[in-house]
Amino acid sequence: MGVFDKLFGGHRSGGGSHHGGGGHHGYGQASQNVGGNSGIVCEKCRTINVPAARFCQQCGNLLAPTKCPQCGAVPQPNAKFCEQCGKRIA
Repeated sequence: MGVFDKLFGGHRSGGGSHHGGGGHHGYGQASQNVGGNSGIVCEKCRTINVPAARFCQQCGNLLAPTKCPQCGAVPQPNAKFCEQCGKRIA
């Protein structure tokens, strides 16, 4: 196994390893189901987070709402209020 394989893809999810772990732990799965499909999807890692989350539970990325909860308008990045109806979104 080459150096790059060890760094970027040499991880095995088999039954055992030299670390004694064994098995798959579910880290980095983008299909985490949080209360159905109602949640905020992280733009960076695609993890579904709880609707009230401000930061991604997987990667820590700042989560911005994809639409205003009141009127459905798409907010500008880092906007705290909706441009259409004035509802606080952040």
